[in-house]
Amino acid sequence: MSPLDFAVEGWGKLRRFYLVRLRKNYVKKMHALRRGQCLRCGACCSITIRCPHLKDHNRCSIYERRYEQCRLFPIDPRDLRGRLSACGYRFVRTEPETSEQTRESFGEA
Repeated sequence: MSPLDFAVEGWGKLRRFYLVRLRKNYVKKMHALRRGQCLRCGACCSITIRCPHLKDHNRCSIYERRYEQCRLFPIDPRDLRGRLSACGYRFVRTEPETSEQTRESFGEA
């Protein structure tokens, strides 16, 4: 992983920690737009550093009681950008929005 990739992934971890702790309404809004299910592939568990709970065959040893930021991943479409493996989650838009609302809610502003 290049230093730039490491910095980008590290920022994503900090952003998710902040959102889970301090922007619960945003997380709730985005989860209403999330579809799919966890494939338990372990890809999100190896962002920046490999989670110590990730065991054989990329399986989480504490999956049923995993941390809140793990349960809520992906929080928004930004979390799916650049993933090397396919994630079982995707985000949908439920109603037409103005282009400015779309950019703001999907972190593109």
